[in-house]
Amino acid sequence: MNYFSVAISRYPIQSLIYAFDGEITPGTRVIVDIRNNKHIGYVLEKVNQPVFKVKGITEIIDKTSFIDEKMMTIAKESSFKYMTPIGEILDLCFPPFKFKGKTLKKESAGKYLSLKVSVSDIFKLQFDKNETKIVELLLENGPMEYAYALKNFSKASIQSLLKKDILAITDFISKRQNVKLSAVQNQIVENILSKPSIPHLINGITGSGKTEIYFEIASHVIKSGKRVLILVPEIILTPQLMMRIRRRFPEIKIGMYHSALGASRKTEWDDVVSGNVDLLLGTRSAVWVPMKNIGLIVVDEEQDESYKQYAMRPYYNAVDVAQRRSELEGAIFILSSATPRIETYHKAINGEIEINRIEERSVGEIPDIKIVDMKESRSQIFSNVLINKIEENSKNGNQTFLFVPKKGFASRIQCANCGYIFKCPDCDVPMVYHKIDGVLKCHYCGHTEPVPTICPVCGSSNLKKGGIGTERVEREIGKIFPALRIKRMDREEVKDIASVEETLEGIAKMEFDIVVGTKMITKGLDFPNIGLVGVIDADHSLGMPDFRANERTFQLLSQVSGRAGRGVKGEVVIQTMEPENPIIKAIMDQNYDAFYRAEIDRRKMAGYPPFKELILITVEDKSPQEALKNAQKVKDVISQGPFEILGPAESPIFKLMSKYRYQILLKCDDLDKSIDFLSLNVKTELLGFDPLNVLKIDVQPYSF
Repeated sequence: MNYFSVAISRYPIQSLIYAFDGEITPGTRVIVDIRNNKHIGYVLEKVNQPVFKVKGITEIIDKTSFIDEKMMTIAKESSFKYMTPIGEILDLCFPPFKFKGKTLKKESAGKYLSLKVSVSDIFKLQFDKNETKIVELLLENGPMEYAYALKNFSKASIQSLLKKDILAITDFISKRQNVKLSAVQNQIVENILSKPSIPHLINGITGSGKTEIYFEIASHVIKSGKRVLILVPEIILTPQLMMRIRRRFPEIKIGMYHSALGASRKTEWDDVVSGNVDLLLGTRSAVWVPMKNIGLIVVDEEQDESYKQYAMRPYYNAVDVAQRRSELEGAIFILSSATPRIETYHKAINGEIEINRIEERSVGEIPDIKIVDMKESRSQIFSNVLINKIEENSKNGNQTFLFVPKKGFASRIQCANCGYIFKCPDCDVPMVYHKIDGVLKCHYCGHTEPVPTICPVCGSSNLKKGGIGTERVEREIGKIFPALRIKRMDREEVKDIASVEETLEGIAKMEFDIVVGTKMITKGLDFPNIGLVGVIDADHSLGMPDFRANERTFQLLSQVSGRAGRGVKGEVVIQTMEPENPIIKAIMDQNYDAFYRAEIDRRKMAGYPPFKELILITVEDKSPQEALKNAQKVKDVISQGPFEILGPAESPIFKLMSKYRYQILLKCDDLDKSIDFLSLNVKTELLGFDPLNVLKIDVQPYSF
């Protein structure tokens, strides 16, 4: 009989010991019993026979382990760094167990769908709605993988088009999109390939051709027999980038992995771990897929906070995990950004990361930026300058992007008589007015209420709507330009990957004249006909109680400005109440280095990253008194730790989902020593309560 240490899925302990009559490779998934309930477990290692009686392993799930020694190393290191049971880390390496995705038939692998009839004949034929989508996509982008078509379109529609001899299934595509790189781009490619063992930052203005650089490097890596992992921060970026990848690499097997795939997520995972994928594109969760033989890892838009998981445990940063994977795999590691994180750029300046700069756009011209002082505007929403620019841009046949920081119609409803603001009963935040749905909605917990007619405090019916949301901008701009086609793009309107693809396709086909959107429209999208970008409220994030507020504002405004001028002459109108703010001025000058120099000095004086590492401890309870009492207990227990302690203090959002929250911020000189100290001291026996149920410990936090 052999004995094994087993990490338990979604269970708040590191591991338990189980017996098995045979050998099991570390990383293998098994089923074990805990208190007469079945649990998924992961074999960590073989151990000596314990002195106490143990249960046996109920069942072995995997015939072979998908977690090799390198992935196990990353899992153990991440468990330590993010102070999370290793079972919860290993859960990330597999698709959710609830998915029972259909397995694609083997004949779909390596096959492609293409049109058999000429373009002129296509327009003489009639198709139903589903068939039209398939044909239009093939007309626009050329042949697509058969497996991709089966996952994204009706099988009946595909079979119908095949029977009509409109489509054909082919073994491979010989034609590929060849892109000629500039001298600067070629120089960067050569530099990165000649220094594969050090991390690289491709730093260039928006539209400078950063993507084509890492595509070229990916081509070299794939030809050498190795595989490529490309990470993007948002699901919205995957459809357009996937199309570019398919055009650039028609002959290779490409996979996609993100949370919106549903049942096909398991199919994609199976393809990757079986070695049937040469290039995997995905969001942060893709960094955990146990892909073998990786030769290149790219983190696109590396500055984006979506790479940090903070809504649920484990609170990991996919950028850091990706870099560690590249080190263990011996893979080239590339970060790409026009506005890198302050911490990343600091490492580059100090030689820890090789910086590769591009100063000019590869397509189009850098857009002209105009700052408008809204203190001098009669309208709260649109300046005369922006209205005139929209009219001019439309007459030129170009499209306009209008960026609005918030969803909904108005960010709050307030009594004009006594000042009462309608807040969520479960969260300490104003409820947002959604005119289309006719409700007030909390954007944190989802609570909704009917739109009020009287104030509950003073009884007044004089209720005012404050703040600007996408719905209001959509309505008001429609009044000014009734003949223009307007599309709203936010999470309320574009709810799933299918609607994302449909909207992006509509933009590409010039079906919309104006797109009103939130952060969804600010990054990574590449459309040639965006002649104007308007920023409705540039000051929104500047006043946030967060040391990264300046950085977020600069990155956001730089990214949205970069959507303009990629195929036509571009202009950007930024509306602000603070035109003299240094951040706004840096945006106008498009000078990242000036912004960095000012920001790094401020961070050094205040003791924030990259000069200190942060750990955020949040204590929550349904009773505010109990939350404060427990927070003080935590502070007392860790008072001798190797860090500076700030707090406890009320969290910026004091009440969230019916729980009151206090936070303690730790500033650390040595992160590992600090984590060691917390691991030893933040325990039930010292605190008097279970920290896993009461505390949230976020290492290197992004959200406060």
